[in-house]
Amino acid sequence: MSNTVQLTEKQSTKKPRRRRGWVRALKITLVIFVLMFVGLVGIPIVSPSAGAAIADGLRSIIGPEAVAAIESVSFQIQDVFNQARYQVSGGQAQVTWADPVADGSSNAAPPTSNKTAPARPSPSTVPQTTGNQPSLSASPQTRGNQPPPGNDSMTAQSLPVLNVLNAPSPANLDWQLFVGPTGASNQPIMARASVKPDPTRPYAMAALVRIDLAQVRLNVVPGTMEPVAVKGVPAFPRPGMIPAADQASGNLLAAFNGGFKSVHGSYGMMIPGGVTILPPQDNLATLALYQDGSVRIGAWGRDITTTADLLAYRQNCPLLVDAGQINPHVNDENRKEWGYTIKNLDTTWRSGVGISQDGRFLIYAAGGSLTTESLARALQQGGAYYAMQLDINGFYTRFVTYQPSANPKADVLPVTARKLLNEMQGATNQFLAPYDRDFFYLMARPTAG
Repeated sequence: MSNTVQLTEKQSTKKPRRRRGWVRALKITLVIFVLMFVGLVGIPIVSPSAGAAIADGLRSIIGPEAVAAIESVSFQIQDVFNQARYQVSGGQAQVTWADPVADGSSNAAPPTSNKTAPARPSPSTVPQTTGNQPSLSASPQTRGNQPPPGNDSMTAQSLPVLNVLNAPSPANLDWQLFVGPTGASNQPIMARASVKPDPTRPYAMAALVRIDLAQVRLNVVPGTMEPVAVKGVPAFPRPGMIPAADQASGNLLAAFNGGFKSVHGSYGMMIPGGVTILPPQDNLATLALYQDGSVRIGAWGRDITTTADLLAYRQNCPLLVDAGQINPHVNDENRKEWGYTIKNLDTTWRSGVGISQDGRFLIYAAGGSLTTESLARALQQGGAYYAMQLDINGFYTRFVTYQPSANPKADVLPVTARKLLNEMQGATNQFLAPYDRDFFYLMARPTAG
């Protein structure tokens, strides 16, 4: 009898201990979750770099989808904060140019006269000229303004020379000189403007840069780590920086961010030399570079395929703008297509790139408080006939231009990087030193004379 009583007492003391153990484990789990939530929600607002580091660390622990869900909440809170800040400040611009325009005029903030999206945004077609659709590629031999055939009295000199400043765009934007002529050329190379592409968020603004592909050569560089190569790819050099020879050439103009990490979609990438880091996926948006220096943006398998003159390509999600129309699926949440990252309707810093219908102009767009659709609309308003999304998040959206170093003898680097926007991340050696993600850079083409 006494043995039975003792056994019962031992069992009764074990149960509370087990219960206390489960409660303690639950509390620890809850604390960890709260810390992760606070880290991903609060820290990015104060420090984008710290927020990005925390997110990358957590992805390896709880997976990209779980992190994306927490990030979505973070961006929703940031959106509420941005709206309140806009109202309290009386509509003050939340993005500002980091450098005066090339003609020296003052331009601390993007002009407020730029067009806002229609009150009821819907996928629409960008007005285009009639006639046969021109090639998507931007061939340096064929670009430029040509006189109409059959009119001998009109010469090329009598026609207005269209350039990045005066070429029409669907939204009739106020383009400002950003990068002036180089060498013997008397034509501007880059112009900038801004748009408010979301009528429900007047504080959401996108900066645009229009680039004359006839005067530049676009290059792509893999990062030191991203995108991670598919298994079986032989080892290849990946310094993650602009080559030293190009840095010192005097022709380096600008550089901007690439696409998503491999874990967010394994979007294809091939680099010069024929190294396929990640194989291409059919029907996805692709920026392709060719041996003659031409550039093309389109859907893989339809507009772009493997050809003998294909030099490099980078993919990222489906097309945002396709033949002048905004992709009707920009608000879908298809993770397989749009990447294992935040939702398309989440507002955050986003970037993208497009090409004009005639293939002459490359258009880069970036800004805060953007959804996937408002990014697409910004690119469309800037004149993109085909466009794709690039990287997102305030820490990874970067565009810089390069100027000669103030003291070439004392400075380690021959050039210095300047950000497009004050709110962007990036140091004076951006893309000039090893960087972990892929990016593009622009070199001025040699000119005669």
